[in-house]
Parts: sequence; structure tokens; C-alpha cells
Amino acid sequence: MDTIGKRIRAARKANNLTLIDIKNITGLSTGNLSELENDKFLPSANALIQFKKLFNVSIDWILTGEEPNYATNPQAFNEMKEAYIISEYTEDEIKMIESYRKLDYESKQNLKGYLAVVLSTIDNR
Repeated sequence: MDTIGKRIRAARKANNLTLIDIKNITGLSTGNLSELENDKFLPSANALIQFKKLFNVSIDWILTGEEPNYATNPQAFNEMKEAYIISEYTEDEIKMIESYRKLDYESKQNLKGYLAVVLSTIDNR
């Protein structure tokens, strides 16, 4: 599949969805979807995000036909992974991690010991 439109069509068909199904899910008109699939124009950022979620494919794949290769840029991978992980934490958890990182080695060891004691009392309930 050498075009964005062909990849969108292939993803839609692989998910057994019609243009009307896509319209009902995303709100994009069937005319626009048809024109996208026929490479009349490029998808908007919003459409790319919706296709990514709906078809469970990467935006890189939609645009280039290739998956992102984080192996060639480990720093980018680590930044992406850290951003994802941080987004899963609550604000309090992030503050605790930031505070922990400011501690010296001995203080970190003391905190780990305290946590072990607290957790053992919870486990024994």
C-alpha cells in the first residue's frame, strides 16, 4: 500500500467497517472519507488521531506505511516512554517521585525502610 488513502481503506476493511460506520463513529462525512481513501486530500490531525484509535494503528503507519523505529533513536523512545508513564500517575504521585529524586542516598534508604514497614502492616490486616 503506497498511499495514505490505500492504508486508511485497508485498515477500515480489516476492521470490517463501512464508510457509514466510520462516519457514525468519527463524525467525518462519508464524502470526505471517500476522498481521503481516494487520495484527493490528506487527513487532518484530528482525523489521524481518530483513525489511530479506531483502527489501532500508529499515525506513522498511516502516513508512511512504516512503524516508528525507536531502536534507531533510544533517547526518543525513552522520552516517549517516560511521558506515557508519567501520564498514568496522579499529581500526588508525581510530586512524591520528584521529592524522592531530591533525596540523598541515605534518606532514600530510610524512606524505603519506612515504606516496607508500612506495607507489611497493611499486608497483615
